[in-house]
Amino acid sequence: MRLLLLCLGLLFAQPAYLQLSADSLLRVAEALPTDEARYEFLQDMVTGDSYEKLDNPVPLILRQIAIAKRQELPQKEYLLAADLISVANFHGQFGIADSFSFAYAQVAEQAEAPIIRVRLNHFAAKAAFFNQRYVEGIKYDSLALRDVGMVEDTTQRQRLFHEIHNYLGKMFNASGQFIPAVTVLNDGIEAFQPGVMDSAILLEMYTELGIVYSQIGLYERAVEYLDRQEGFSRFMSPVYQAQAQVNIGRNLLLAGKYSAAINCYLTANKIEQDERQNIIVKPYVFNGLIESYYRLNQVDSVNHYFKAFTRLLEQEEEGGINNFLYRQSSWLHAIINGRLREAEQTGLSLYQEALSQNDPADQILYTEFLADTYRKKGDYQQAEAYTGNLMEMKDSVQSANRNNALLLFYNQFETQEKEKEILRLDAERAQVSASRRLFQTVAGLLGLLLMVGGWFYYKLRSARQQLSVQNEELSQLNATKDRFFSIIAHDLRNPIAALETADNQVTTLYERGKTESVKRVVSSISQTAGRLNGLLDNLLKWALSQSSAISLKKTRLPLAEIIDDNFALYQPAADAKGIQLEHEVPSSVDITADRDALHTILRNLVGNAVKFSPSGSATSIMISHRTEGNRDIITVQDQGPGITPAVQAGLFRLNQGEQQEGRRKSGTGLGLILCKDLTELHGGGISVASEAGQGTAFSIWLPRDRGML
Repeated sequence: MRLLLLCLGLLFAQPAYLQLSADSLLRVAEALPTDEARYEFLQDMVTGDSYEKLDNPVPLILRQIAIAKRQELPQKEYLLAADLISVANFHGQFGIADSFSFAYAQVAEQAEAPIIRVRLNHFAAKAAFFNQRYVEGIKYDSLALRDVGMVEDTTQRQRLFHEIHNYLGKMFNASGQFIPAVTVLNDGIEAFQPGVMDSAILLEMYTELGIVYSQIGLYERAVEYLDRQEGFSRFMSPVYQAQAQVNIGRNLLLAGKYSAAINCYLTANKIEQDERQNIIVKPYVFNGLIESYYRLNQVDSVNHYFKAFTRLLEQEEEGGINNFLYRQSSWLHAIINGRLREAEQTGLSLYQEALSQNDPADQILYTEFLADTYRKKGDYQQAEAYTGNLMEMKDSVQSANRNNALLLFYNQFETQEKEKEILRLDAERAQVSASRRLFQTVAGLLGLLLMVGGWFYYKLRSARQQLSVQNEELSQLNATKDRFFSIIAHDLRNPIAALETADNQVTTLYERGKTESVKRVVSSISQTAGRLNGLLDNLLKWALSQSSAISLKKTRLPLAEIIDDNFALYQPAADAKGIQLEHEVPSSVDITADRDALHTILRNLVGNAVKFSPSGSATSIMISHRTEGNRDIITVQDQGPGITPAVQAGLFRLNQGEQQEGRRKSGTGLGLILCKDLTELHGGGISVASEAGQGTAFSIWLPRDRGML
């Protein structure tokens, strides 16, 4: 015993700057006579001031767990296991942390304290995330989320709530479950309390939402969330700030906004970093700048940043992601400088690698650049083949993106409907509660019957009026949903049915040698696919407008150029019917509008005019422009059968596909409704002037923004 006391005295007599050895402490603990004494000694070592002097507390906690098992104290064991996992992660002993996380998640339900159940399940979810076992991780964090509301300590409860939502969002996104990812991340963001929670977690959730929207093709929505990182610059290291600008730049590049993308990449390039971080971030910056300037056909800028990229790579060994990005950049550098044989070899090599890795994004990108390479070589047959492949892959990816975006809209729509139902039930409960209070008051206070009864009658009537208004809103919401689904069923059925039968038609005509008939059927398939694509585009934009997901970016636009682009789109259909497409807009006329929105409006109006105009050489469609006060007015005039007043009254509202007289008997008019929504988002409007047999004129007006002149 004297020897033991001497050892302890020497141990605690060490200067504060010396670290305590875990092995030495374990030997001291083993010299103690009982498990209780050993446990208390080890507990003193891993808490308070002694903890800071330990070189590695993990072995000490492991020994405590062993003692708790021998003494059959499971609740104490679970608490120690949670502490061990946290400490092991902090000290970089991830193997121990992961193995204990998965092991104790299996018995987490046996822990009596909610905080221990939550910690064990969440530790297992984090371990699953870092080991790419996303389905397993979602299961564990779902269990943690179930119990987190029972944690008594407010600070711990809020911190764990946000951590769980953050990792759930990451795992849903990584496993391709985009809608649950958006939902859980938004829930975490909405519950965030500034000053109470770690803002770095909020930054991570904004970033993850941006990644989700980028993966489903909503690049501008992705930029919106990635841009919110600027408010957290004090939490971000220079390399993280540069990566954020690179992510924003990539999404702008994919959205076709090359100048804006260049600005982001240049901002990232100016952020001061150490040499090691430069090697990590700068290749993405240079590769993005080279691709952006390539698409703008700015040869000198491509050459400048390719030289900078080359100098950067001379500072490190060749290989890894940097070499992969450098090969992409060298390909574009070779194309734009006319070294087409070299460009072909590099491009085919990268394209084959993308095929072997089954990477659709790189396949689309490389197919586009290969088509450019062969077009510049003069090999138009190969260029056309790659262009065809590019269109097929883009159609497939865009279709998947539209489906994800529509599913996101449906999810938001159902959430709104559920919220309305909750409000209705709350109103009903309030009504029942008011009635009960009325009965009790009348029974107890007969002397105040008239006064109290009159007051409660007034309150009851107000509650019923409020309930009636809410029921009416719910009915309108349900009616809108039903009409929306009716549009999908009505307008998608015929084109899809036509495409289903086209295969047999083409096969039969081809076997009979009727090549001209085959061409007509193929042309019909193309037109049907075009109409179907236009309908899906209208459905997506209308859905986004209803969920307030469209944000306009107004600029000064050359109106004649916009009209010519839309005429080019419908010229084949107009030629087939002998219709002349004309406009009276000088090239000097500019208007203030969002480019994509204006294209959508004119596409729908010109498409309707071509669709409903009769065939004939004397038939024409005219677009004119005039100004009235502070408004630009654009009119699309056709020589079709006209629209009766009865039909005009319902043109800009959802109908249920009923057969109507005149030109509106085909379709449900979602294009016109979208035109109305988009013009009103600009602060403008749309009108129609028509008489039966006299043609139709649709006019839109947009405010003139003098600040942008």
